[in-house]
Amino acid sequence: MKYTSIFLILLLAGCHTKPKDFTLVFTVESVSNYKIMIEIMKDKTYQIRQQNIFFDIHAGRERINTSEGTLTEEEYAELSKLVASSRLFKMKDTYGFDKESNPDNPYDDVLYQLICTEGKKTKYISIRSNENDRFSEPFLQLIRFLNRKMSI
Repeated sequence: MKYTSIFLILLLAGCHTKPKDFTLVFTVESVSNYKIMIEIMKDKTYQIRQQNIFFDIHAGRERINTSEGTLTEEEYAELSKLVASSRLFKMKDTYGFDKESNPDNPYDDVLYQLICTEGKKTKYISIRSNENDRFSEPFLQLIRFLNRKMSI
């Protein structure tokens, strides 16, 4: 009984440890229209890339706007906490792709992709809008954090 309790405490404590070295890529794309991506590297630097695909096709050339920056210590601490509490490596790989697209819903063409690499492990999560999918509050907070950072 004593060893079971100790094991349970260690197991629960290890579930929410902050990731040490990780990279995170978050992409929001409206297929054939618009794409915005933020990549946050291990050294706290980030790069944001925006592309208006629709206009690029008509212009006959690709124009990607890029901006760079560095997360503050507070931002990186918050991000690390959100990544840990979201438990990304326990999530499914895809959400919302099990139903047909609704042509009357403009959000059905918006795809979200999150790629998290920690050490030698990489997790790919792809999401298409589906009102039946439910996500944890920490994961939703992570998405809000990334969206705010991309909006700068």
